[in-house]
Amino acid sequence: MNQLTVTVPITLPDGYEIIETEKREQLEADKQVIWEVGKAAEVAGLTKKDLYKVLTVFKPQLDMDKGGCVYYPYGGSKYRIESLGFTKFVRNNFARIMKEIAK
Repeated sequence: MNQLTVTVPITLPDGYEIIETEKREQLEADKQVIWEVGKAAEVAGLTKKDLYKVLTVFKPQLDMDKGGCVYYPYGGSKYRIESLGFTKFVRNNFARIMKEIAK
């Protein structure tokens, strides 16, 4: 059986482009640069309880004072989480995070 390969040009309308999923996720994360715990938990697919556990266990890596992406509260303030940095952290450490949550 013979095969025929056909190339069909597709022209996207002005203002549209095709991007990789990871790039789209980064753009979505950038829409809201700073998250509170509820939003970070939602995006990471975690409960707030599990996210608090992650924030505690991984504090050495996440603490903004040590180059991370999370501002840890003191004196009545709230957690503030930098969206893109946290998204990357979750993606790069997903297995470790799931192991900690399962404990």
